[in-house]
Amino acid sequence: MIALSKLDFGIKFPTLRLLIVVFFLCANAGWAQSVRIQNGEGEWGFGWMFQHAGNCYAALPKHVAGDLPRISVSTSAPVQVDQANVQTPFWEGMDLALAFIDKGAIDERCTASLGDLNPTATTRNAALALMLRVNARGEDERLPIRVINRDYLYFTGELVEDRDAIAQGTSGSFAFVNDKPIGMAIESDGEAFATFIRSEEIFLNINRFLSEQGRAFSSQSSGSFSQESGTFQGLPFAEFKTNSPASLPQYGLRNVTSDGLFVTDPSGPVVLMFRLEASSTTPVSRVRITSPSNGPYAVPKVISVSLAVDPEGTRFRPWTEGEMRPDGFFDTGRLAPRNARWVQITIRSAWNDGDLALNQVSVQ
Repeated sequence: MIALSKLDFGIKFPTLRLLIVVFFLCANAGWAQSVRIQNGEGEWGFGWMFQHAGNCYAALPKHVAGDLPRISVSTSAPVQVDQANVQTPFWEGMDLALAFIDKGAIDERCTASLGDLNPTATTRNAALALMLRVNARGEDERLPIRVINRDYLYFTGELVEDRDAIAQGTSGSFAFVNDKPIGMAIESDGEAFATFIRSEEIFLNINRFLSEQGRAFSSQSSGSFSQESGTFQGLPFAEFKTNSPASLPQYGLRNVTSDGLFVTDPSGPVVLMFRLEASSTTPVSRVRITSPSNGPYAVPKVISVSLAVDPEGTRFRPWTEGEMRPDGFFDTGRLAPRNARWVQITIRSAWNDGDLALNQVSVQ
């Protein structure tokens, strides 16, 4: 396999006839999800971003991600740049990684879905495609390729134009047909050929990780509510309540306002209730939750947020729902403000087994 520093497609222009043909094979919406990647070692490559359960992710080759967990992700023009954490939970030998893009400027640009990686009959059997990458100025660089030598996991892309050549730095570029990604470049077999992981194989592995991994909590109640008091960064809280007691006294719920941990052994959905300190209703527009992902504890997965305006906190209305990323970050982003006296957070499942842990809850 030729690594990141050895794989690239030169910037060339196809003939007018071929450009017209491939124009009808691809549309701009799918191209706009292609991103430029810089890993922690300063090397460059590419990936493709998509939205899933309220978070923005990017698929990219494992060798592009490098050995360090943080990468930079840049979009096409107008260029937006954010950071991301990387995990490589896939089978040994598969050159695939998953980036968890931080909430920020890129979020509004992240519009594709994970299902777009699952091809139709038309795109699966297409003979022509466009391979796309994004240069440092955010400009799209497109090359028409012939799709040849398909097997179960991979296909080969052959450059259509003789004057085009494979050079350096294109690992992670995706090939597109009818606005749908059909494969990701991972290695080169010469100046005119590159090997692509088929998009359905990428979909299969990422979908299994994001949608099938984890355990759902049963609907049974795990006990009566306990109560604590405290304040934290963000809107201050007057009361804390939970139906799932701390596993040890030092791991109480009020720790989410400080540097400590709230740790519990759930026997059902974990419900956290926070009464805002304000004497009247307060506009709420964002909730952020973090969980330690590199220790012995389970990371929450599906989280729903409800709000109540009555003083007792008995009449909650659903507000938003999403997934915490596997690296322990949940962020609703800024939503239209809603008045509230109480904020209720319900953790319905976890990414892994064990005691559940949170280290911060922030309401803004």
